This record gives sequence, structure tokens and C-alpha cells, in this order.
Amino acid sequence: MLTEARIKKLTIKPKRYRVYDDRVTGLQVIVRPTGRKTFYLQTRIGGKLTDIKLVDVEGVSLRDARNLASEKLIELRNRPTAKDLSGSKTLGRFIEEQYKPYLETAHANPKASIWILETCFINLLPTKMKDLSLSHIQQWRNKQSKLAPATINRRVGALRAACEKARLWGFIDQNPLTDWQKVRVPKEPVDFLSEPQIAELLEVLGKRDAVKLEQRASFNHWRLARGKEPYPDYGDYLELTFTDYLTPLVRLILNTGLRFGEAIGLKWTDISDDDVLTARSSKTGNFRYIPLISETQGCLTGLKRLNKANAGFTDLNSLNENSTSYISNNIFVNPETGQPLKSVKTAWNGVRSELSFNCDFRMLRRTFGSRLITQGVPVYHVSQLLGHTNVETTQRWYLSLKLDAYKEAVRSIDDFLKD
Repeated sequence: MLTEARIKKLTIKPKRYRVYDDRVTGLQVIVRPTGRKTFYLQTRIGGKLTDIKLVDVEGVSLRDARNLASEKLIELRNRPTAKDLSGSKTLGRFIEEQYKPYLETAHANPKASIWILETCFINLLPTKMKDLSLSHIQQWRNKQSKLAPATINRRVGALRAACEKARLWGFIDQNPLTDWQKVRVPKEPVDFLSEPQIAELLEVLGKRDAVKLEQRASFNHWRLARGKEPYPDYGDYLELTFTDYLTPLVRLILNTGLRFGEAIGLKWTDISDDDVLTARSSKTGNFRYIPLISETQGCLTGLKRLNKANAGFTDLNSLNENSTSYISNNIFVNPETGQPLKSVKTAWNGVRSELSFNCDFRMLRRTFGSRLITQGVPVYHVSQLLGHTNVETTQRWYLSLKLDAYKEAVRSIDDFLKD
């Protein structure tokens, strides 16, 4: 037990030491090599053993030190815990201060999730985390009559993932969306292009390129007439049938099943010497390997020549050198600036307006999958080539295309009845 007399007799030692009091739990005197004596309170805060400085021994009585220690213990006992404080945090603050930094460092494509949380659930952002409930989501769901079931599931899934992180990090005791039941997504036939539609699409692209070829020839004639140097000729000089990035992009997606975001962000270094493409998923960040057919190889080789010509280089035959030494490492670039392409909306909409059917880049991707299925490629291989995280996704969308197999199965019943 500490006493006034004992405190005065505490000697100086080469190393700091402490002497405990047995009346007030955690109260102690720490004696330093300098001779300084200080009252400290040792207690656990958030599970961690912590020394709290109270007052120097000189000029204060032991009774006063014990009173200070007791008051401090009461204060700490009544102080809200970290979980109590975090429970008062709003969803908006949690997303801004904790979840958004996590997404930006841990996810390959965090923008989509951040947009969903900050835009689609903007009315929930002022709600305290501890007050979030399934009823909030049901009320939000009731107002989304125009959204497709898959879109609703995706958006609620993003919020549920954020709430699960809040639970794991100790901000809430349980995830309020654990019992959320996904909206049933009706199974519909996959929308893909037929072979006649593919032919029509390529024909429209060809006509677009032919018009641009004529325009380039006419423009070069105008420049020559005025003593100016002509721009590279697509046909005779570059030996190309296309004039920009659009035709190679369409053929690439049609022959590889890439998502638009994956295709537009491709780099020359993503293609190996044996013409195998490494595709990085814009949704999950995973990668997969896709062999390139000769048609796609030819398009990309021609596009490299075109990019090099647009960048002002005249030696177009040295294609084996490191592409980054003379053009951007990005495959699809703006022909005028050389900067990576972000969108092809204007050019693509011009082509779509000439078609007799609806078409988007997702249909090109699905056409690749449908071609594989109808050719009898195993569904697992199709799933891997398309970059599906679950083979069930491939089965749900593409196995209905195996009509010949279904017909054969039903025909077996007919044969059985005839026997």
C-alpha cells in the first residue's frame, strides 16, 4: 500500500520503475532516473492497457491523488465506447470517411459502387448507421418501378456490401440487409446477332470506311493542288480497308467477347507474341486469356500501322519494335491527339442508325458466346472466355441456344414410342 512516508522514501534508480497502490485499482507512482515522481492511473481503454498521467507527486497529497484516480475511472466508465460513437455516424459519413477510401485502394473499378451509394441511395445518406433497417430498402424498392430486377439487385447488393464492411469494422452490430431477398430476374433468351445481321453490320461499317476513304483522297487532292503535303493515304500507302478505330473495335469484341470497357482500355502489351490476349475484367479486376483469330490479328496489325501514321511516323513496317517507343501503348487512341479513347458514342451511333435492327456492344459480346455454344464448345470453356465469375451465369443465358441437342433429346422419345 502506498503511504505518504513510503512515497517520500522512494529512491532513484538507473531505470524507471513504478509502485502500485492497493486501495485504488491502477493508481501508481512512477519514479524516473531524473528523480521525478508522478501519479499515474493504469487502466484498459478499448482493450489496450494504458497509462494515464494524473499529477506530479510534489505538491499534492496521496488522498487527492486517489480522488483524482477514482474520478478518472468513473469518467472512463461513463464515456461512450467506440461502437457507441460509431453507431451515431450517418451512412453518408461512413461512406465518405471509411468505405470510399477502402474501395479506391482495394477495388479495380470503384466508381460504379461509389456512384450507386452516393447517387441511388442519396436519401439514405443522412440516416444513422445504427438506425438502418430493411424497411428503408423496401421503401426505396417500392419507388423503383422503372428499374429492371437485375439493376435493383445490383444496387442493393452494393449497399449490402457496404453495410457488411461496417459490421466487420465494428460500426454496427449486424448487417441490416442480411435478410434482403433478391428480386427474381425472369429468364429471357439471350439477345445476339444472327449471321445475316453480322453481315449487315460489317457492310455498314465497310460503307462508312469507304466514304471516309473517298473523303481522305479528295482532301489530299485539295492539299496537293495548293502545294501542301498530303496526309497518309489509307488504301495504297497504309494498305488498309478501314479508316479509324471503330471497325477494329467491333471485330475485336465480336471475335473475343470482351466487354466494352475491357476492349477500349486494351494495351499493346496485353497481346503476347503468340497472339494471346490478356483481358482484365472491368467489373471484377480478374484476368483471362483469349486467343486471337487471324481476322482479329490482321485488324490490330493494321490499326497499329494507322496509329503510327497518325502519330507522324513514316516507317510503318517496323512493327516488331516496342510499340511504346513510337506510339501510345493503348490500342485504341484518338487519331488526332493520340490520347486513349474513352468513348466511341458518336461514331457508333452513326453506324447503329443505318442498321435495320437494334445493336449495342453487349450484343456483340453475346454473339461471341452464342457462336461458341452453338459450335458445341463446353459451357465451362465459354464461361472462362467470357469472364463470368460463375458458370451458372453462362448456363442461365446461353444453354437455351443448344436447340439441336434439345430436339435430339425429344426425338429420342418419338423413336422410343415407335419401337
